[in-house]
Amino acid sequence: MKAKLVISFIFCLSVLYCDRKTEIIRMENLAEIYNNGKGKAVYFVIANPPDNRDSLLSLVSKHFKAFAPNDTIEKYYHYHHFYFKETRFTPRDYKEEWKGYFNHDYIDNHYEDLLIDIYIYSKSKIFTFYKNGKINEEIEQKWKEEQE
Repeated sequence: MKAKLVISFIFCLSVLYCDRKTEIIRMENLAEIYNNGKGKAVYFVIANPPDNRDSLLSLVSKHFKAFAPNDTIEKYYHYHHFYFKETRFTPRDYKEEWKGYFNHDYIDNHYEDLLIDIYIYSKSKIFTFYKNGKINEEIEQKWKEEQE
């Protein structure tokens, strides 16, 4: 009886966690235009992001191409796409909140959930990979070597 219960529990967990599909959701509630209209930053959250760099890069690159047409990019001097992993701190319905002088929540406070930043500046496209809020030096080095 216990064995059947344990097996049923494991099966339920596998259905809940293994069959989750990857989704990219735009964070609609964030200011996007900055620097007096010269810059644009668009924020996304990835539900169930891929574990490896190549899959993540492929997913994000396809999304970027579909979402950001060249005529939109050319309107701005700086153009960013930020991709965060979905967590309780950066949910798909994230909203920046001001709750008083010392108590506020901005997306900039959650860079530990940032996975990748695509930055277009002066016709060059820069991909920056992050891990735990810092630039992932190992992946950055591999990326640069592959581009040469």
